Amino acid sequence: MGATRDHENPDERHGYVPKLTLAGRLTGTLDGRPVVIEAGESGLLVSMSAVQSAWAARKTVQPLLPVLRTLKRFHVPLRLRVAGIMSIDLLPNSSTVLKLFAPALYRLG
Repeated sequence: MGATRDHENPDERHGYVPKLTLAGRLTGTLDGRPVVIEAGESGLLVSMSAVQSAWAARKTVQPLLPVLRTLKRFHVPLRLRVAGIMSIDLLPNSSTVLKLFAPALYRLG
């Protein structure tokens, strides 16, 4: 039947699960304005060029709740940068002010 499996493998990396790191960049538009999603070692960063884009994005929170829950479960930090002026944490803990503008974020728990 072949070689028997050595459960006491002398290789120090036996059973090692590698750490996965997100990396990459997506560029698109929302209401005709550019939006960039960057993934790096520090998590995900969503950059919007205008306050109007961020205001329009609040309508997309409800359909994205399953994705946001998954990111929260795996402890992936998510930040929103608007017009290069302000940066807001979305995950793991959303600010109370942000929840006032996008009430669906209360459903994340």
